[in-house]
Amino acid sequence: MSQPLTDINRRILIVDDTPSIHEDFRKILGGGSSAFDALGETEYALFGATPTAPAQPFVLDSAFQGEQALAKVEAALDAQAPYAMAFIDMRMPPGWDGLQTIARLWQVDPKLQVALCTAYSDYSWEDIAGQLDLGDRLLILKKPFDAIEIRQMASTLTVKWQMTEQAELKTERLEQAVEARTRELADANIIVQNSPTILYRLRGEPPFALMYISHNITKFGHSATQLVGSADWASTLVHADDLGKLDEAMVRVLDRDAAAASIEFRLRTADGGLRWVENRYIPVRNAQGQLVEIEGIILDITERRLAEENLALMARTDGLTGLANRATLIERLHQAFAAARRGAAPFAMFYLDLDHFKRINDTLGHPIGDLLLQEAARRISACTRENDVVARLGGDEFAIVQLDVDEPTHCAALAGKVRDALAQPYQLDNNAVRLSTSIGISLYSHQCLSADSLLAQADMALYRAKEKGRNQFQFHSEEITREVTERVTLANDLKQALERDELQLQFLPEVDLSNGKVLGMAARVRWLHPERGWLAPEVFMPAAEKTGVSIALGHWLLDQACRQMRQWHDLGIAPPLIALKVSLTQLKSGADLIYDVLRTTARWSLCPWELRFDVTEATLAQTKWTHNDILPRLCELGVTIAIDNFGSEYSSFDYLKTYRVNHLKLAPQLLDSASNDPDCAQTLRAIINFARDVGIGIITDRQALPQVPDGLGSEPAQPLGHTLSQCLDSAQALALLKLDSAQLMQVKR
Repeated sequence: MSQPLTDINRRILIVDDTPSIHEDFRKILGGGSSAFDALGETEYALFGATPTAPAQPFVLDSAFQGEQALAKVEAALDAQAPYAMAFIDMRMPPGWDGLQTIARLWQVDPKLQVALCTAYSDYSWEDIAGQLDLGDRLLILKKPFDAIEIRQMASTLTVKWQMTEQAELKTERLEQAVEARTRELADANIIVQNSPTILYRLRGEPPFALMYISHNITKFGHSATQLVGSADWASTLVHADDLGKLDEAMVRVLDRDAAAASIEFRLRTADGGLRWVENRYIPVRNAQGQLVEIEGIILDITERRLAEENLALMARTDGLTGLANRATLIERLHQAFAAARRGAAPFAMFYLDLDHFKRINDTLGHPIGDLLLQEAARRISACTRENDVVARLGGDEFAIVQLDVDEPTHCAALAGKVRDALAQPYQLDNNAVRLSTSIGISLYSHQCLSADSLLAQADMALYRAKEKGRNQFQFHSEEITREVTERVTLANDLKQALERDELQLQFLPEVDLSNGKVLGMAARVRWLHPERGWLAPEVFMPAAEKTGVSIALGHWLLDQACRQMRQWHDLGIAPPLIALKVSLTQLKSGADLIYDVLRTTARWSLCPWELRFDVTEATLAQTKWTHNDILPRLCELGVTIAIDNFGSEYSSFDYLKTYRVNHLKLAPQLLDSASNDPDCAQTLRAIINFARDVGIGIITDRQALPQVPDGLGSEPAQPLGHTLSQCLDSAQALALLKLDSAQLMQVKR
């Protein structure tokens, strides 16, 4: 085990071939020196404070060539008295230069913090980055030196070395303690109860009641027995401002394809304190893919967060634009990659290059070029969200790490927004300037090997964007570029289709075989695309949902369905109700959906209870967990609710009470399996019996959409309806009902 750090390491190595430089450093950094007196006088002049000597002076050592510095660093390590930092001159003839010296020193002491002393005529930052593996261990000190800057740099880097050493020591001690403890404990239950990690299990359906939590939750002052069985555990354990993060993570876990989720939040202790924790969720599903339970672990990361916040105070930004620089971007990229590996939301990497910037810079001069870069940085930042990372990598190259990317069209939307913003005219010191930008995008996926590979992929995508004519964006895969382009194009075409009346509603009757009563008409939309012909909703609805067009489409569908219902009323053949599918995006629109229902029904002189909304189980689960109250409010207006595709997800009867469900629309796959699988047949029989006992109708829809006329005066269609018969003891309780047009027209409400 490493020895504890009893003293602060203030050991500094000066590496320079000029003896007078060593003397200057000693005057500046030596305690009680004239340089310190000058700093004290400045402090007194500015703040009126009496200068005080530092609590612990720096310990300086000298080397006049790189080879000598290497020997001193090795000797210091052997003596277990390493240097915390080194000031290294760029040019030290006839031996190694500064870059060679740093590379050799880092080979023997990777923790050494370095300030590279250079003149403006020395290497550029790009040259340095090409020769060294830059991280956060290197700062640049430009000549001529400033005494205050040197002392601040020395203080910052020695403190940073100390913090890094202490963090590693704590980690080492913790790992060794856990290893020793694990060897001592033979019983697995004792290991769990005494682990610093808190384990828990949640029931696999909303409201996700807590089934188990390990005893060591008591270290936060909470009682495990009081929490177990509670459906309101989140409000007890999670800070109110972080509940939104928890809701989003649980929604991700509900996704059938989700593997895991990870978030950080503030955990409330019983005495009112707060601790930062990382919470990792793992969904557990059965063979049919249904969510059985959620398992999770809670890790206390308070100390790590504090260390990160302290290091963030020393984070460097681009001096010209105020954006993050390359080092900060790489750090944030690695953090996003590691978080995504643990189950956090995916992200995307953008690489931007201003087209023909060099021509503008050479023609109008560097001052105008700097103004252009500053304005471009401001416009890029205005296009992004607060949690996205925007950086200037050098020259006219910028980068964006877009967080929480659910799917590629979100990247395309941001890229288009940035491209259009940068294309707007610039007025720079009475100079009118126009330019364009090329953008390369790489998306995180589980196949990504490393964070650095994402940056390389974005760079290659940028190169392809330039090859294809600039002023555009390209993804790292031409296939993704094509898919995103097609999806965005389809969504844009759908917007125009709403204006050009290219959409058509079809109606599928729903009939109860037990008494022959028509329960209602289910509205389905299809699209006569001018180039692709008739498109089923399965083709264009995903694009509408992912691009936000589903709000406008839902409004059109509601209006047209109510219009048709009004015509049926006027002819005296109106069915009891008309059923519409409602998407999660529409429910997220909140009160807008309620106002839309009220306005539309009033416009066509209908009542809200003549509408039924079909909602999938997955949508109900997400709205319930996020406390979305739109469906209950619609129920209060009289709108009825049916659970669509019942049996494919949770099959929870809890929804029936919450949303006053009138019908269950059974999933076709449940019905198909019932004839071959006895367990599935038993499940189906239980659902039917329960629904009969509580007075809830059972229907199924196999999406067999008939051709329908444009109006009631045209040639009538041959609609198909599907329901369950009264034969409740047989798994093959399906019957197909064929109604001709005359029968349908005779049905009275």
